[in-house]
Amino acid sequence: MGKNNFVFACARVRANERNLLSKEKLNQMIDARTMEDAVKILQDANYGEEGAVIQPLAYEKALVKESDKLYAFLHELAPDAEEFRVFAYPFDYHNIKVLLKAEATGADARGMLMSGGVFKPAEMEALVRERNLMAMTPHMKKAIEEAVDTLARTRDPQTVDLICDRECYADILEVAQRSNNRYLLGYVHLLIDTINLKTFVRCRRMGQGWGFFETVYLEGGSISSRTFVAGYDEPLPQFAQRLAATALAKAAEEGGTAIKETGRFTSIEKLCDDALISYVKDAKYISFGIEPLIGYAVGKQMEIKSVRIILAGKAAGIDGSLIRERVRETYG
Repeated sequence: MGKNNFVFACARVRANERNLLSKEKLNQMIDARTMEDAVKILQDANYGEEGAVIQPLAYEKALVKESDKLYAFLHELAPDAEEFRVFAYPFDYHNIKVLLKAEATGADARGMLMSGGVFKPAEMEALVRERNLMAMTPHMKKAIEEAVDTLARTRDPQTVDLICDRECYADILEVAQRSNNRYLLGYVHLLIDTINLKTFVRCRRMGQGWGFFETVYLEGGSISSRTFVAGYDEPLPQFAQRLAATALAKAAEEGGTAIKETGRFTSIEKLCDDALISYVKDAKYISFGIEPLIGYAVGKQMEIKSVRIILAGKAAGIDGSLIRERVRETYG
């Protein structure tokens, strides 16, 4: 789609951007005396079903609904834009994972399926059950066939996750490449880099060797597997120097220091998400095109993630200062 096709869509996105929760509003939620007071801020921001009261202990339902509204909004703005499959495919592959594991164990998967994908949950359920793989992408077909075979041999459900994640991001990368849009391709490269960095850190922490890391490394980022392997035994702040020319140097250095001091991964996860938000903010300076829509979508996703962190933290009685440390940067 050409830039002129997005003139009206961009105008609507700019209007919706004004409704995104600001850092100030998120801080008000953190400082709210009760869960009811925190949820009231969401109610005022039109979260959940129109006219329905959000129940403090059932906030997750409102967050799922908000995510559904986001993807419905994007489809309404540009129903033929393949670029949005970058956001849809993770839901499809989540459903594939759930369905294959349920099939292997005899469990009922329906309560764990998610909307937001290219295929509706019921459609994906029928396709997987009937092995109607022709309707899927080649990567989905490959993921299902390989996962079924591997699961039958190993009985290890983790292999389903690893195979599906690899094929999911291969699908996402191909969408970005077909778009010929440098902004979208740059976002996908960085997204894959963040996943690889977090995987790198976890593998080291679990005592896994670099050989195992290479089996779970995702192709398609801008940081090569050679870079990770070369610094596999280095302290993270030292390894961060290898990423000096990338957007993740800060995440590796500061996140690595935080892991050493606290043993927690929350800092590096937040810093990786903040790097993604920093990247997509460039869309604010683009008048027309797919870029403002992508930027808004990522910004709204991060907002929902921050809200979930805040409410889960408050429900668990976590101190506000610790919750604040985990909240992502806002798109606004």
